[in-house]
Amino acid sequence: MDKKIGLSAFGFLALATLIMGYATWYEHLYGTARVGFYFYNSTWFTLLWILLSTMGCYYIAAKKLHKRLSIFLLHISFLLILFGALTTRLSGKTGHIHLREDNGVEFFLDDWTHSMVRLPFSLALKSFEIEYYPGTNSPFNYISIVELTDAESGERFEREISMNNILRYSGFRFYQSSFDEDLQGSILSVNRDAWGIALSYAGYYLMFLSMLLVLFDKRERFSFLLKKLAQKTMLIAILLTIPALMKANPRTIDEEIASRLGNASVYYKGRISPIQTLAHDFTLALTEKTRYKDMSDEQFLFGWLFFYDDWRHESLFELKSDELKNMLGLNSRFASHSDFFDANGRNKFEPYYRLMYGSNRTRGWLNEAVKLNDKFYLIEMLQNGSLLKIFPIQYENGAVLWRSQSDAMENVFARHFLPFLYEAIIQGNSETADIHLEGIFAFQQENAGNTLPSAIHMKVERLYNRIQVFSLLFKVCLTIGCLGLLFFIFKEKIKNVRIEKTFYIALCVVFIVTTAGLSLRWYIGGRLPAGNTYETMILLAWLSLLTGIFMRRYSFLIMVFSLLLAGFTLLVAHIGSMNPHITPLVPVLVSPLLNIHVLTIMIAYGLCGFMTFNSLAAYSVWIFGSKNTDKSAYITRMKEISELFMYPATFLMGAGIFIGAIWANQSWGRYWGWDPKEVWALIAFILMGFTFHGKSLAWFRKPLFYHFFVLIIFLSILMTYFGVNYILGGRHSYAG
Repeated sequence: MDKKIGLSAFGFLALATLIMGYATWYEHLYGTARVGFYFYNSTWFTLLWILLSTMGCYYIAAKKLHKRLSIFLLHISFLLILFGALTTRLSGKTGHIHLREDNGVEFFLDDWTHSMVRLPFSLALKSFEIEYYPGTNSPFNYISIVELTDAESGERFEREISMNNILRYSGFRFYQSSFDEDLQGSILSVNRDAWGIALSYAGYYLMFLSMLLVLFDKRERFSFLLKKLAQKTMLIAILLTIPALMKANPRTIDEEIASRLGNASVYYKGRISPIQTLAHDFTLALTEKTRYKDMSDEQFLFGWLFFYDDWRHESLFELKSDELKNMLGLNSRFASHSDFFDANGRNKFEPYYRLMYGSNRTRGWLNEAVKLNDKFYLIEMLQNGSLLKIFPIQYENGAVLWRSQSDAMENVFARHFLPFLYEAIIQGNSETADIHLEGIFAFQQENAGNTLPSAIHMKVERLYNRIQVFSLLFKVCLTIGCLGLLFFIFKEKIKNVRIEKTFYIALCVVFIVTTAGLSLRWYIGGRLPAGNTYETMILLAWLSLLTGIFMRRYSFLIMVFSLLLAGFTLLVAHIGSMNPHITPLVPVLVSPLLNIHVLTIMIAYGLCGFMTFNSLAAYSVWIFGSKNTDKSAYITRMKEISELFMYPATFLMGAGIFIGAIWANQSWGRYWGWDPKEVWALIAFILMGFTFHGKSLAWFRKPLFYHFFVLIIFLSILMTYFGVNYILGGRHSYAG
């Protein structure tokens, strides 16, 4: 009887997983409102999770999990999270309130019941304004100044509500959501869910604690596998591993002049760097390539600055959404800057700003529109001069501030430098251009003095920008790793010491080059290169390569996997670098929790990729291995390797999901919204959880099935990362 109930619990959990997967496709076909009504917000869906929780309680008791403290606490944390979600479902209130200036409102619209709910106080909008990035019309923040009046307590005060600033009062939370077109009204999201949030958060923290306990509990299988496969050093290794249509070119300036101008300093990203760095990032941001045609980065930047009328007709913006093409009236895959503006010079995206930059963006084409619009603002910042802060101005108090031309018009040199340089370039007068270039160097030296980076520092930074070491390394790592994997598959017993040594030497060379690249970046930034996701991914690749070097004597396959994992990690970093942080960001996305959430999830993805390589290699041995090979023993050993990595992968996946939930609650007003990416991440997490129940589910004790299931898990992760982005859409969709 106990066994049947246990199997039934896993069966219903598998059914819930299939239902959630189907629901994401249903939402794609019929919309968010219908999937909410028929699935996520329905009574039968709630009852399904209550049934699963009840069976889970029985399973905990029947298996006497209280005798295994870490496992017991882990399962209790899941029940606590579900109980918190049920509490939110039954007692939580979410809705919207529409405020107009100087009109007090005491009701909000409940999202669940679509009825008006009375507040124990009133709110009135005193003013609403939009803050813009300096020098552009790109929204930086939406700000509502509201007056709260509590007749019962006699309290009355004004508060600011913005994308990063929540109003909390009497158990209610108010978030900036949208606004009226006349800017005389504001729409706020309303949330009241004290008990549900408290219970869910308690479950999250208990889950984090219990996961750590499982990793260090000597009685659990993770410790057993750790000792069996890699002795005590393997834990360190695991933690380290976690880790254009053809036509004539538009006009630009001479390459030599561009290069010399690129040597000048600019205040950029909070530090002084060569203009070449800004030009490099500008090229990446607009083209998503490290180079445009046969031009240098500086030529690309100054082409847009000096010859905008030519460049605005250059078709370099890729359109992936058919809906976006239809909206613009285009049939081509690529569009020019001018295609996005009407005859009056008005941005065609302007009527959609509220949808594009609002907190409820769900449609895939809107995310693509935001990315394109951010590129246009970057061009606008270059055109109005605010991007080029190349003039250090000394003030009477001794302070030196770097200004753009538009901010330093009181200075004669700053006012005339760019126009005079442009005139010399147009006239083809290189001698006059050289005089102006010498002028900017002298001006910067005179006013900035010792605050300027050294000549060596500038040369190092220009060298780093030019060689693009990490863009090359991911190709090298993947190539060598794939060759090593093919060698292993067809020669699973490594007998040729020379070939193995050759791969080891290649690994060492790649590691040395990666170390050199990191060192250059460290020197340029003056800090450990781990300050953002891009740098952290590079650091993880370095640690993965270091793991391969240390584990060489243990396993040739681990060495190969370290190259493959480093290659894919560098590939992710390379893709991520296509949108440098010089574009305007949506304020709600600027959060440390979001960075931790993304990084944690990406590390879990990387570990799953590691296990996938391992499983593919196991099937290759099973299919292609020689008759003299003990296939069963070898596949079993590889299963144990995947089991070992499954622990940190699953725990990081779970931690990433729930860190994301905490961030979402702070930013959106709810910790779970059944967004397609949330759902597929949960599906992947549940599938990973199945693999730990070999005692209850005999299939998972069979090596070949285990390896097959690892492939299923990786497919769900591919669906989470790529499928949602490019097919399903949703709030987390960032296709392209």
